[in-house]
Amino acid sequence: MDEIAEQIDRLDDLLAELHTPLPLRLHVRSLKESLPAVIEGLKAGYLAAGGENDWDLRA
Repeated sequence: MDEIAEQIDRLDDLLAELHTPLPLRLHVRSLKESLPAVIEGLKAGYLAAGGENDWDLRA
């Protein structure tokens, strides 16, 4: 559950960053770079909590 909590905090940080006065292209680039790691972290946290792997058909 710690992994899920960390990823929720990261999503909160990303949302807060969207309110900074930067060009939209920089916001989009930041999200494109950050969100894949957040997704992987959420998946890892879900699996660690006993969830089933519904993302990898080979599992």
